[in-house]
Amino acid sequence: MWINIDEKLPEESQPVIISNVSDLTSNECHLGYLISNDEKTGFAWHIGNQKFVKVSSRKFWCYLLELDLSIPSGKNDEDLLPYFNHYLTALSLFERKFILTSKAMMESGKGFYALDLYIAGIVSRSLSLIYGFETLIKSNNYLAASHLVRPHLDNYLRLFAAWQVDEPHDFAGKVMKGEMVRNLTDKNGKKMTDSHLSKLASKEFSWIQDVYDETSGFVHFSKKHIFNATKASKKKATIITSLTKFDNEISNYNKIEACTCMIEISNCVIRLIFGYVVTKLIKG
Repeated sequence: MWINIDEKLPEESQPVIISNVSDLTSNECHLGYLISNDEKTGFAWHIGNQKFVKVSSRKFWCYLLELDLSIPSGKNDEDLLPYFNHYLTALSLFERKFILTSKAMMESGKGFYALDLYIAGIVSRSLSLIYGFETLIKSNNYLAASHLVRPHLDNYLRLFAAWQVDEPHDFAGKVMKGEMVRNLTDKNGKKMTDSHLSKLASKEFSWIQDVYDETSGFVHFSKKHIFNATKASKKKATIITSLTKFDNEISNYNKIEACTCMIEISNCVIRLIFGYVVTKLIKG
């Protein structure tokens, strides 16, 4: 996770967490990014309101986003258990990442806006959903955990909606007063329903529409629930129905898939928040 600056530097303007210790819980951690400057080193860390520090002043860095989310192929299900544990750990790290990003947002620029409060609500809900997902999937309750993918996607779509209007702060203010996002219109005059937002968001991330459609099968009773309880037996013309609150033959592959969905959605949320942080730094 942590990379020493002597080994490698991140891409310029890529959001990273920097620190002098390789510990994400440390108070020394800051959200920042690498920029070109006129110093002899050629680069500096930008870590706040016009605050720049020498690259050598922070020895370690890690990506804010979780970038490598491939699921290995050709492995049996038992061999996938370490990968499941790895992705579950990666998901848990978003708690600290969200907090550091939110702190940077609150401290950026010269003002405090309605959108800051709107985003704080998104982050708070994200933290609750991630914690709930972790708790449930660790308790062998994949079916309940998978239900939380959809509201987490809803989190991103609601945040994404603020980028689809001409006046994001006015939009945030209207939602804070009780107006429903689905009744508000985007720049093109279209109501921002879940369906509309998912189609717009899919233009950048094609997987969003698939996740939106697939998770509908968990939110509403469907064949997913039926076949979680009933499986075909290896014996000919035999089925087994299990009435249980725990997982019924859920593969590690399916668990990994659910984890990576939660991570990808978290990436999308935090990417937008970071963009807002940079906007506040530039515009004040």
